[in-house]
Amino acid sequence: MRVIAPTIFALALLSAVVISAPRAELINEATSRINAAVDSGLAKAKTAYNVGLNDHLFVRRVYTDLAGRIPTRDEVQKFVNSASVDKRNQLIDRLLNSEDFVSNTYNWIADLLRIQSQIPGTKLRTDAFSFWLKQQLKSNRPFDRMVHEMVTAEGRIWDNPATGYHLRDNGMKLDHVSYMTKAFLGTDISCAQCHDAPFHDWTQFEYYELTSFLAKMDTRENLQKRPTKPRKSKGKTIPAKKDPKSLYLNRNQAREYLAKKHKINTSNEKGQQQLRRLANRFNRAYREIVAANELVVHSDPKGVLKLPETYEYDDAKPGQVIKPRAIFGSETKSRAKNDRTRFANWLISRNNPRFSINLGNRLWQRYLGRGAAEPLHDMPEPEHWDNPELVRTLQGTVLALNYDLRAITKAIVSSKAYSALASTNSVKLSDPYFFPGPVLRRMNAEQIWDSLLTLMVEDPFAYRRTAGKAYNDIINMMDTGAVPIAEFVRIAERYSAYRPDNELIDRNGKPVNAKINSKSKKDGEEMMMMRDARRNRMILARASELPQPAPQGHFLRDFGQSSRNFLVDAATLEGSVPQVMELMNGAATQILANRNSLIFQKMKAEKDPLKRADIVFLSILSRKMTPKEQAMIVQELKRGDAALTDLIWALLNTPEFLFIK
Repeated sequence: MRVIAPTIFALALLSAVVISAPRAELINEATSRINAAVDSGLAKAKTAYNVGLNDHLFVRRVYTDLAGRIPTRDEVQKFVNSASVDKRNQLIDRLLNSEDFVSNTYNWIADLLRIQSQIPGTKLRTDAFSFWLKQQLKSNRPFDRMVHEMVTAEGRIWDNPATGYHLRDNGMKLDHVSYMTKAFLGTDISCAQCHDAPFHDWTQFEYYELTSFLAKMDTRENLQKRPTKPRKSKGKTIPAKKDPKSLYLNRNQAREYLAKKHKINTSNEKGQQQLRRLANRFNRAYREIVAANELVVHSDPKGVLKLPETYEYDDAKPGQVIKPRAIFGSETKSRAKNDRTRFANWLISRNNPRFSINLGNRLWQRYLGRGAAEPLHDMPEPEHWDNPELVRTLQGTVLALNYDLRAITKAIVSSKAYSALASTNSVKLSDPYFFPGPVLRRMNAEQIWDSLLTLMVEDPFAYRRTAGKAYNDIINMMDTGAVPIAEFVRIAERYSAYRPDNELIDRNGKPVNAKINSKSKKDGEEMMMMRDARRNRMILARASELPQPAPQGHFLRDFGQSSRNFLVDAATLEGSVPQVMELMNGAATQILANRNSLIFQKMKAEKDPLKRADIVFLSILSRKMTPKEQAMIVQELKRGDAALTDLIWALLNTPEFLFIK
């Protein structure tokens, strides 16, 4: 194998001694170090911080970034009117411990891990995996431990939800490792899958060495083995044997049962056609159920990884079996039970500085609009960092705070750079940037949707996605194996009748479908809005509780939500014509302008037109009208609710609503 000299990147590990100081003291110290690093960069660039945020701008930004939505009118007023000198710190703490933060952070991780509601190419649902991730975030599980559990997970998704991570790339082991290095190490090794990387130091051989840690991991098991036929041996009859885990089904027997159950006369063409339709529907359900049961993360002792037959370098031969080796940092000796555990141990180890550098850099980008080192998924070597001190300080923050996402976030959003006004000048990723403030950025798709939802309904968390137990109970056949034909048919019928929206339940455990379809006279404005939304193929729930990702044509997709297919962190903030149309006359805007929406309900008790307009401004832009704005609309307000509807529409279509200043 060719020997590659260690890069400067390998020396970037910043030692961080975790001392027994209170967590608040550690966070304050981390913020001070971040401030010092940014100060140093600004001094070298001979520039200064942007002007600091006033209370209205701060409350809007921190809600958008931490809660994933704009603040309500009441939340704005409560914060702005508070006389506490520590109110900003208190608000950050409250939001970090809120349901909003869990929902918003899930959206970020779901994009990073390319989570979809179904395993691609199958009908196996991933609700259990998404629910597990949310529970990890709710309990504030350290990020490194969360990643370790996902990488080492084994079993089926209903028994061990963390296996959803590997199942996402079922049958794509080489690509899976490439996605992993981008998401967790900020390093793009994908081109080395086919040839030595032309612009990096790693080789195709090294790519296979790294992937070989997963050589024995398999994600599929054949469960359609036919039973053996009886045979004779030495004059004795050897009875048929059946694999107890096999879900093999005799299709001819199934057709006979279906014909008998539905009393179909197969002696004529009409009956034969009817039976074919029933059999095709049943066979499709059967195939999908079996395929879902076959997806299982397990270890194959005989599994190996070989170089491709097209391998053309002289350091190895095509088809050669490759042994696992860490190609970044160093792997310490361990008592790991298998290669995958070895890989997980190395991945999150302090001997692999890319892991901690990547997390610090991604979180900085999340709240400041761009990474301290860009591009995120393929960070350059340290000599190309604009401010090496800042990158290493962020890494030290991650290590000192033991991968605590809330604590790291607190350290970042408490910094002077975060509390400054956003820079409005356009900055290319190739241009240096020293963070006099965040870069001006548009809210992402999920933040816009959840902000609109906050204006529509009293409780945006009224509906939550379950762990998928109803679905899993239908398809899980591992405890029974093959069952009689009648039972197979019953399972297939339950499966065909299943609707994913039934997993979306209210706080009393009642499915959203049942509630929307009810005709109770007690239904209020919110339920009427839910029905209006359903007519437009929408559900008024947080983005984290909707299908992952939303279907094409949905508001979220029009505003740049990633398809979560072949690119890590692929959401876009670019504008488009469909976005303009959505805000001008789309279903979401129409529902918001409905008299049943929350913002209209808030105005009902107020008689003064100007005060009603102030409610609109505080609700949508988190501020009151300026004297100039008030003078402009005072005449319009005499038109009553029609003018208020137009005002809502106008403010939603302003850059001030869409951008985080």
